[in-house]
Amino acid sequence: MKNLHIPAICIHAYGGPEQLQLEEVPVPVPAKDEVLLKVVASGVNPIDWKLREGLMQHPLPYIPGIEGAGIVTAVGEGVFGFKIGDEVYGSIDGSYAAYAIAPVEVMFRKPAFITFEEAATLAGARTAWGALFDIANLTKGQRILIQGAAGGVGHFAVQMAYNTGAYVIATASEENADFLLSLGANEVIDYKAAPFETQIEPVDIVLDAVGGEITDRSLAVLKPEGVLVALVNMPSPNKAEAAGVRALWGGTKTIASMKAVHELLERELIRPYVRRVFQPLSAAAAAQEYSQQGGTGKGKIVLKIHED
Repeated sequence: MKNLHIPAICIHAYGGPEQLQLEEVPVPVPAKDEVLLKVVASGVNPIDWKLREGLMQHPLPYIPGIEGAGIVTAVGEGVFGFKIGDEVYGSIDGSYAAYAIAPVEVMFRKPAFITFEEAATLAGARTAWGALFDIANLTKGQRILIQGAAGGVGHFAVQMAYNTGAYVIATASEENADFLLSLGANEVIDYKAAPFETQIEPVDIVLDAVGGEITDRSLAVLKPEGVLVALVNMPSPNKAEAAGVRALWGGTKTIASMKAVHELLERELIRPYVRRVFQPLSAAAAAQEYSQQGGTGKGKIVLKIHED
């Protein structure tokens, strides 16, 4: 594939969706311990549009995307365990492209029982696992409130907390209640019906995947010495101290969390859900706008680039 060019979304300046330009770029060449993938689907995450707007810094120009699923088309020197034709998923920088490279240490075989679209959403699961177990140290019998439980991170967190034996309380709109109960939630709080803090007894842990005013309000439902794990923004330190609770940042991912998620996936203890698929690659701007607008729904957003 040397000297060939492929379609990719490129960003040359920070700004709105109009900065997502469909261009032709050289096919990347896998280095040592890397694989080249035909990207079938890319996950669409809030970090994608935050980087595009300059809310978080990234060297320009760049190809957006942090995760995806696809088919191995070439392997670099020293690669063992993967071969051409393998169906894989994982962390892929620059996944808004027809082809992309990724280190083998962050690639995993796609189970046959999930689709490429579903596999492209698992960064949400890795965030959930890290927040629940690396940061909050969730254990059996604890009470946990998951804010934004039907979303791209939240729906994984509900499944993981249930598997751990925690008592799971989820906030969501009424239309997503049955979905969350099917994932293992013990209670679903309709945040539109009344303030969530008036509807539940105190909890040991809050996982906040919503942010904004919800973050500070979540402090009120924690037990003394309880833990708020924030994924969007941190609460006021003074308010956390006054409430007698701890507030910790949970938006991290590690290789260990990726391996743990893969094991859960293979054992069918978690299942990804896709909210909406945008295609083809030129629909990247529409996909990011949909992500940025938020709103109700369940699961994650996916950009489909190739047919299976």
